[in-house]
Amino acid sequence: MKLSVYALPTLVPPGSQGPAVVIDVLRATSVMVTALAHGAAAITAVEEIEDARSLAASYPTDSVLLGGERQALPIPGFDLSNSPREYTPEKVKDKHIILTTTNGTRALASLAGIEPLFIGAFLNASAVAKTLAALGQDAMLVCAGTRGRFTLDDISCAGLIAAQLSRLIPNLELDDLAYTAYFLYQSHAQNIKHLVSHAQHFSYLQSIGLEADINYCLQVDALDLVPKVQEGTVVLQHLK
Repeated sequence: MKLSVYALPTLVPPGSQGPAVVIDVLRATSVMVTALAHGAAAITAVEEIEDARSLAASYPTDSVLLGGERQALPIPGFDLSNSPREYTPEKVKDKHIILTTTNGTRALASLAGIEPLFIGAFLNASAVAKTLAALGQDAMLVCAGTRGRFTLDDISCAGLIAAQLSRLIPNLELDDLAYTAYFLYQSHAQNIKHLVSHAQHFSYLQSIGLEADINYCLQVDALDLVPKVQEGTVVLQHLK
């Protein structure tokens, strides 16, 4: 089994096949994992704000929530921001969430057609590794990045998943970036926040008062579930 890591969705070769995992730690994939853990029925990720509003209008009002951000800030008129701490059971249980973010939802759109496609974060890293190990196929981890640029937070999470998968698959083959991510994570495993604190997006979120979101998103294995993209909608993948 071979594990490949891509620093950005645009670097995934055309025609690539799954299994694949999308990672946008700060904060879109952390939101998706949290929302489904707290009982959300499903999540549909869209690229544009108006597309989100139009899609939400096609659902019964009491069954849908709008969530997302621009510049990491709440979108006017939306029910939720891109803070995973807002996606509580009281708010999201049985709701269909329409989500639009700057990076994560665009990454999902760029990988449309790849199957199976899973959602990964620090929060569910072990569950993701177990899922990939059970499939036993060559797999890839795709980092969302920030505005088309490499991000330290996403690659650190990819390194954690690579490390956990290596323990489950002793002869796992790592491509160059997978090995780099693995080594980076292993070198900082005792203080992952210190490593990620050097990320520009970390600094930006901190500057606008969202350090509590950062702390939440950097929790390792807080949730034992794996969201999966099915026909453009993110739903809960039940572990076997």
